This record gives sequence, structure tokens and C-alpha cells, in this order.
Amino acid sequence: MKSRFPFALSIRPYLRDHYFEAKAIFPAVEALIILAQAVRTHYPQATLHHQTFAQFPRLLAIETTGDRQDVQIEIEEQAHGISASLLTSIKIKNSAMSRTLEHARVTFVQQMTPPEQSMSLRTARKLEGECIHVPAVSIYRELIPFGLSYQNILGDLSVSGEGALADISGGGGEADDSFLGSPFVLDAAMHAACVWGQRFADIVPFPVGFGQRIIYAPTKKGGSYFARITPVDASREALIFDAWIFDQSGIICESITGLRMRDVTQGRMRPPQWIKERAWRKSY
Repeated sequence: MKSRFPFALSIRPYLRDHYFEAKAIFPAVEALIILAQAVRTHYPQATLHHQTFAQFPRLLAIETTGDRQDVQIEIEEQAHGISASLLTSIKIKNSAMSRTLEHARVTFVQQMTPPEQSMSLRTARKLEGECIHVPAVSIYRELIPFGLSYQNILGDLSVSGEGALADISGGGGEADDSFLGSPFVLDAAMHAACVWGQRFADIVPFPVGFGQRIIYAPTKKGGSYFARITPVDASREALIFDAWIFDQSGIICESITGLRMRDVTQGRMRPPQWIKERAWRKSY
């Protein structure tokens, strides 16, 4: 069972704060919400809290004008769940034919009971190794220069070779938190992984997928959260992380395993010298 249909993305002003190389880019976390909404529309009883096999193979540039953008969504029933993709079509130059591009894909596993949480808040807050504390203002001025809507790491980000710890705002604005929770929380957790990659891997990595995401308690706009990022494999082109997000009561909200981050710029973007491990040791 597979179906594909046109869909009009609503381009709200806050989305234009998420930019890359001078272009506004539709966030991966927003793509997941759009796909969840589409699945729930077609399968009203579908569960959305357990996601697997997520891929973000191509950036989707937001058009410079207008508040709607045409895309396509494809939904397919599979043995292990419901798969959904966000697609666009482009005309092939000097041809009447078009080419379909995939920007996001995820599978929503249809089982009622999620796996048990794999880390407690007490364990998550323990960060071994030589640790630095990077102010959020420096992160969003020099490391991840997004607009205000996507500046949701709060205070200082603690970073060591073992991982990163971040206090995170649930964000606000017109974002939809009714399907998968606030998109800003997971997005900010990915920022923490990006900073780790700039410090220890000498690249500016962007999310390109994850193996599994379990939502235990959806995050909310206006809330306050804590995230722990742990590197699993930094020996390949794509950095692999696990992540856990907790609320202020210590209740786990999300766990993400196999978060894949890589340099999608082919070296055009480089970390500033001050964040690199050896540079920090010399300066501080």
C-alpha cells in the first residue's frame, strides 16, 4: 500500500530563522512533524511516538517569497510500520521530464508499548573528562548562526570528549507541538552534537538521520528541558550520537539512538579556531 499526494507547506515567519549558507532551510524536525501529521490524517489510529530509519538526504530550501510551498508526501504501509517521505519535483533542464528529490523519510513503528528508557537523569548529568563551558551567545554567534527562533540552548553548554550537556528552552511562536512535541527541543539537542563535532572532529556536522527515536512524554513550547549527547562513533565520515532529553522533574521525554551528523558542505564550512580542542588548551 503506497500513496503519494501533493501538500502545501505552511511557511511561517519563524522558519526563516533556520538558515544555512544564506538560505532559509526547512528544518528536519519540522519535516518529521509534517510526516507525522500526514500519517495521522490517513491512519487516524496510528501511533507516532516510536520512529525508526529516519533519513534527511537533501536540504529543502525555503522559497524566498510566499507563505506556502508545494511539496509531495508519500506514505507506504510496511511490515514494520508506516513509512512516510517528504518529496519535491524539479524539472530536468531542456526536458519535459521531472526528477523527484527526497528530503526526509521516517518509519512510524506501530507497536503500543515503547522500549524502556535506557538512561536516568542522574546518570545523564555525569560528564567525565576535561570539560569546557561554551556560552549560548557564542554558539549562536559563531558556531551555529541561526536566527532567534532557533537559539534554544540556554546558559553554558558543557562539552567533553564524553559528550555534551545542555539546558534547553521549548521555544515558542507558531510551531506545532501537538504531534511530536516542540520541534525546538530536539533541534537544540542536535546543536549540542554539532558543537561537539566542531570541537573534537574539526567539522561542522548537520543531522542526516537517526536509527530510532522514542517519545515518552512530548515536549512543549515554553517548557524547560535538559539534554545529554553521547558520541558513539566518531571514526567515520558521519558522526554517530545517542541523545536523551529530560524535563525539569527528571522525567525522560525522548531518547534518540544512532543520530547521524556529517559535514554536508564538503568542507566549505569550518569550525572557528577557538572551539577546537588544542586551541582551547592553548588559550585557556
